[in-house]
Amino acid sequence: MKKRITVELPDYFSITHYKALNSFEHLDELEKVIHAIAATTEHSVESIKEWNITDLLGVYKGIGELFDTISNEFYPVFEFKGVTYGFQPISKMSVAEFIDLDARLKDPMKNLEELMAILYRPVVNQRFESFEWKVKSYIKTIVGQSENIFKYYDVEEYDSQKRDWRVEVFKDLPISYALGALTFFLQFGLMLQKDLVSSTPNIPMSQKKETMEMLEKAIQSVRTMGGYTRSEQLEKDLSSLQEKNQSLN
Repeated sequence: MKKRITVELPDYFSITHYKALNSFEHLDELEKVIHAIAATTEHSVESIKEWNITDLLGVYKGIGELFDTISNEFYPVFEFKGVTYGFQPISKMSVAEFIDLDARLKDPMKNLEELMAILYRPVVNQRFESFEWKVKSYIKTIVGQSENIFKYYDVEEYDSQKRDWRVEVFKDLPISYALGALTFFLQFGLMLQKDLVSSTPNIPMSQKKETMEMLEKAIQSVRTMGGYTRSEQLEKDLSSLQEKNQSLN
């Protein structure tokens, strides 16, 4: 008698899920599928290896469909686990937080939750009375917001100890929020850097070009983390395994 398998996929891909999936790139197709399912469900690698290939591919397809929901939309304010967090724009950053941020941008994938813990802090003063909120099962965001929302709130002072506490909280944050924040930050930082470089005559042309290329590369790196490249790879793995499965039947 065929063993009945019950699998519950998460409502969304968290930062933890996304980082785990990116750590399986060195594995072959089948091992990658098994570990991807284990990383996003309650099943262990050992138990998944006991499934039949049809069930395995069916669950993996569901993971791929969940990946298609990933975006890189920027949310300046959101409520997560009962706390309202606001994005700290460059114009309001202290030297200390910018230094910490810059150090972690050298490896954004590894430091995703740490970057978010610097970029977002609890809102301490706000004027959101005129804003409409959208509520999902796991998070609450302001609807139709624009960049000028920054003037409607203040976040708490930067504190490295509180940052470390937020790191643990933000491991469960939807990956879309991290990708959107990093894309916005890097694009905005690129514009500022361009203005700075172009208005500083003492910087050699070769150094200006190198600086621009570095920032452009950082932006492209975050964009390719946005789920689209990963989703395409999931589709390729799934198609390849389905073909192999059909050839065996």
